[in-house]
Amino acid sequence: MNILFLSTKSPYPLINGHSLRTYHILKGAAERHRVTLVTFVQQPEHELKEENIRHLRTFCHAVHLFRVPLDMSRTRLAAALFLNLFSRQPFVARKYDSSAMREKIREIIREEDIDLVHVDMLPLTAYLDEFSGLAKVLVNHNVESVRLFRWFQAESNWLKKLYLGIQWAKLRRYERAAVQKFDGCVAVSETDRSLLEERGADGCFYVVPNGTDTEFFKPCGRPKIEHSVLWFGHMDVHTNRDAVLYFWREIYPVLRRKCPDVHVRFVGTAPPREIAHAADKDPRVTVTGFVEDIRPYVDEAHVVVVPIRIGSGTRLKILDAMAMGKAIVSTSVGCEGLAVTDGENILVADDPEDFSRKVVMLLRDAELRRTLEGNALQLAKECAWQKMCSLQEKVYQEVAWPAPLKDSDANSETEGIVRK
Repeated sequence: MNILFLSTKSPYPLINGHSLRTYHILKGAAERHRVTLVTFVQQPEHELKEENIRHLRTFCHAVHLFRVPLDMSRTRLAAALFLNLFSRQPFVARKYDSSAMREKIREIIREEDIDLVHVDMLPLTAYLDEFSGLAKVLVNHNVESVRLFRWFQAESNWLKKLYLGIQWAKLRRYERAAVQKFDGCVAVSETDRSLLEERGADGCFYVVPNGTDTEFFKPCGRPKIEHSVLWFGHMDVHTNRDAVLYFWREIYPVLRRKCPDVHVRFVGTAPPREIAHAADKDPRVTVTGFVEDIRPYVDEAHVVVVPIRIGSGTRLKILDAMAMGKAIVSTSVGCEGLAVTDGENILVADDPEDFSRKVVMLLRDAELRRTLEGNALQLAKECAWQKMCSLQEKVYQEVAWPAPLKDSDANSETEGIVRK
């Protein structure tokens, strides 16, 4: 099958949850099909490195990369945000509408016999009119309207809050209409599928969960740093920035009071200034910035924290940490949609006092920590990317060739896909 794969972000290098899912699903598809990747780049200093592009070309038939036009100028971005107030479309749909990418999509469809279009995330439905007659699958890494609504709820600046509210209303309508135009829509959890349905989205839904690379992420046996707590993830994304600031301003002071010798590490790009400044003065706070390999930092930590309050979808950082046998404390939103059980393979807390209390429990109770670590590792083994790629392949097959199955074949052909 010839697949045209559209992405809002180049999937390599593997520097965040978005790139991890896109990369593994793309690579799994390329093992079975002839895949042409057309993608935007959002972090050109990493994604446009020749060695990273060359790696994608080792398994893709072709790779075409484009800069997000509005990311190239702050003035242009600000103007677009203002002008979008007078548009019926949400800003994210306008942001990714590039004439250069549109022309490339037309060229590929004109010159190649494309069987199916994989649209990786809702904003790229801006190009629907270019392939309306082809079989097409939309993959929702999260429910965009829910993510935006939670951001709206958490925002304290009234002007930003007003803008977010307007965008949410547009995005909800856009999301509902776009989903109905696809032959198949993939959600990453039953929770997300239900949320899409509750918002009036009427389509053929499948659930293909997020996974983890259990060969890459595994315990390394490095010595642990005593009383160490780790956050990892890029902090230039608003969901993660809100999470680390919530941890720093509301959880960390309580945690420090309960456990004065706690050592907190923030690993990832763009740490907030107040955290970076604190790290310059306090040896118990470490800020690394971007790192090529997250595994040594995860392996050395006693506890991984996921204090996320905004967002949708499921957090790959939790699955990756579990694959490395880590004890994790998360908010309910942080572990939403994952098959986790509070007190068995993760601890869940939604207020600063309870969150800090559970972190301290794990720091001081080695037996409890080892129990959670073992259970987390066991759960991660059930979430290998190979399994998720097989589920995605079944979605491709069913969408591209939707001939009805015989009753006797139905179970064998669709086993593993959660569909509605």
